[in-house]
Amino acid sequence: MTLRIDGTLLLAGAGNMGLSMLAGWLDRGLDPKQLIVQDPSPPARAKELIGKHGIDLRASVGALRQPPAVLVVAVKPQVMDQVFPPLAKLADQSTLVLSVAAGRRIDGFEQHLPKGTAVVRCIPNTPSSVGRGITGAVGNAHVTPAQRATCDALLRAIGEVVWLEDEGLIDAVTAVSGSGPAINFSTFP
Repeated sequence: MTLRIDGTLLLAGAGNMGLSMLAGWLDRGLDPKQLIVQDPSPPARAKELIGKHGIDLRASVGALRQPPAVLVVAVKPQVMDQVFPPLAKLADQSTLVLSVAAGRRIDGFEQHLPKGTAVVRCIPNTPSSVGRGITGAVGNAHVTPAQRATCDALLRAIGEVVWLEDEGLIDAVTAVSGSGPAINFSTFP
């Protein structure tokens, strides 16, 4: 199955999860010409993959000819307040925003975006780095069926996806995703 989007995908953050997602998208056939990666200091593995595919890599994105179709925010939660406001200015109401930042709620993104912008919050788990993860996802009321399908396809490039109806459940997903790999069930009677 070839992964397709209508327009540009802007990925902010090429750390572990951003890189895993990028690799999955490329493996699924997403056209590298549709990708822009923003990261002021990407890790060597990310630079190698980005260079190999000729992807547009920028330390910052000040302007685009047209708003991105998809904006994926895969930065550490502690830098979100610095990184997201300038990115939000690139979006318009048709942009789909996909957040991979733990602890950052949908309403926090909405306050920087045009009214009515679709926002999906997701939490992938560690096995996503090898394409075998489980991602919990929830969208705001503005996510259309087509946008949900786009998010689903992007997230399935790193594993399975479970859609939630209540954003509050993402906190439980976060706890299990972060702690689950450390639990050794063989020590329990």
